[in-house]
Amino acid sequence: MELAFRTDRGQVRTQNEDAVLILGDAITGIALVADGMGGHAAGEVASQIVIEEFRRAFPSLPATPVEIERWFRHHIDLANDQVLQFAKQSNLVMMGTTVAAVCWNEEAVVIVHIGDSRVYALQANELRRLTEDHSYVNVLKQLGELTEEEMRVHPKRNVITRAIGSSEQVEPDVQVLADPEFDVILICTDGLTTHMTDVAIQHVLQQTVSAEQKAEQLIAEANQLGGSDNITVALVQFTDRKRG
Repeated sequence: MELAFRTDRGQVRTQNEDAVLILGDAITGIALVADGMGGHAAGEVASQIVIEEFRRAFPSLPATPVEIERWFRHHIDLANDQVLQFAKQSNLVMMGTTVAAVCWNEEAVVIVHIGDSRVYALQANELRRLTEDHSYVNVLKQLGELTEEEMRVHPKRNVITRAIGSSEQVEPDVQVLADPEFDVILICTDGLTTHMTDVAIQHVLQQTVSAEQKAEQLIAEANQLGGSDNITVALVQFTDRKRG
């Protein structure tokens, strides 16, 4: 197994409000990205709160998929409370963050997300998008009112419908996949997917190069296409079709 991550400010933003965490090994681990929002450094604080919550929690990561789902929900609730408290104390409005996370062990892969950060997997050389964006434009797409291409340029493409810090109760989408035999897992913020199509992402992930090289290429291509937002990627590359 290879683990890699990259985060980049992009070509336009003056700050990087994304954050990323990868911990573990081939037996068990967690990879997570968070895309903060709120301005005046609030987004950077929000995304870092999520990262630090899961960094502290990692030693208590349980073994079974049911327990892992409960663990994820609990620590997302704790992170949500911390973001809300910080925003209240600092008089910050609209402070929040997305989160997309993957946990793997010998039994399953557990996927959790809130917002428009995504999880993809390459399986048998085909890219699968494993998450549905919690966003205004994705609602319109599901209603048949927007195409994928129109979503990328819509004036409200950055409006998300769920975020950590947006309300006292936050509900993540959770998936438990038993032994899915993925070749590569990609977790990314929307700074990547705003510019790169799924076809372009698939092309990079299909290459027979290291996870580090794939991460670098994804960042480089998104920047070449405009780099209008912070860009963060985390990659879990399995050495064969069986995890490990």
